[in-house]
Amino acid sequence: MRHNNRKKIFLRTTFDLCDNNGYTTTQINNFFMQNGHEVIGEPDGADYIVISTCGFDQDREQRSYGIVSDYIRQYAAVAKVIVCGCLASINPELFDSSKVTIIGPRELDKFNRIFQPRINIERISGGMVNERFINKGYGFLNAYYLQICQGCINHCSYCAIKKAKGDVKSKAPEQLIIELENAIEEGYRCVMLLGDDCGSYGADLGTNLADLLNTIKDYDIGININYIHPRQFQSLYPLLHPRTLERIEFMNVPIQSTSRRILDLMNRPYDANDIFKIIHEIKSKYQHIFFETHIIYGFPSETREEFEDAFRAADFFDSVIFFYYTDRKNVSASRLKGKIPTAEIMQRTETILNHPRFRIKHGNDHPPVVLLGYELNTTDDIFRSIANSLPHSDFTSFNQRSSS
Repeated sequence: MRHNNRKKIFLRTTFDLCDNNGYTTTQINNFFMQNGHEVIGEPDGADYIVISTCGFDQDREQRSYGIVSDYIRQYAAVAKVIVCGCLASINPELFDSSKVTIIGPRELDKFNRIFQPRINIERISGGMVNERFINKGYGFLNAYYLQICQGCINHCSYCAIKKAKGDVKSKAPEQLIIELENAIEEGYRCVMLLGDDCGSYGADLGTNLADLLNTIKDYDIGININYIHPRQFQSLYPLLHPRTLERIEFMNVPIQSTSRRILDLMNRPYDANDIFKIIHEIKSKYQHIFFETHIIYGFPSETREEFEDAFRAADFFDSVIFFYYTDRKNVSASRLKGKIPTAEIMQRTETILNHPRFRIKHGNDHPPVVLLGYELNTTDDIFRSIANSLPHSDFTSFNQRSSS
């Protein structure tokens, strides 16, 4: 690259509690570095400001939008602003296209067209995730992140990530094995298989995750899996070689609810009790595997009893992470009746915070633990987040009641 083409790039992520975001932001960072650009630590003096966003829920969308808006207001007159990440595809209308360039998760080749690189971005990995783009307490920084696919074969009624990434697109097994072997040569002893749903892997290639895992088992490396849809988990489990299960160290299987009625509304066709049975069977033989799950609470029409029943997940999983439901644009769940009032969402949040296994509030360090999937410095943080994300909120009155 000629010296006069060298650009100063300021790159940041709006959300550092996401493995996929950490991987992609690292990949973008490596793209600039390996093509001779200078990645700087502050926006002042940058030729380009690149912001990797999250649109997982309304809270993340609002945070991302606020951060992007600040950079546009301060720097759009002197630098070119690029907005990438999931929110760029989920809700691109948020951003004035005359002031920013929008690049969705499946449009990374736009970086090639803008910067005319020596090495195209699709040839660059984000596997050695940069700790600037992922929270040290959240990410598996000792693991090599092996992105095996993007998108999924599922159609969950609440999910906006499907809009951002579409149907599954898998990397060829031979390509993944080459990358794995390189990671082992670099000294890695643990690999994180990364995908929006690793269970969807191979559906577009005529293979599946079990075949890939049963190949990886022959390498001297631990295996982490983030994430695998419970339905795929059910079908793939019988295909796994015992040596594969010996290699697996961590797996996130997001059941989202223990209510079959709610799961039907979510368009997630499985019974949580069947998943519990498999987890119990695996843990009885392979106690070293750490199982994590996600629960969405406050889904439209969810009763208090259905919410409280979800705590059963802690009897089987080592970590249960709760996320409150918010409507997402253009997804079918947003049209469901029976939306849960904000005050009730806050009451349920208080119930989670008071759970005897809640890690932060009660100092629990040993599994099983119950968590909220949000940054939580004080109790008020999460309640303000809810109040800002849900309509018709009354945070003040609730805060007064809860402190009286």
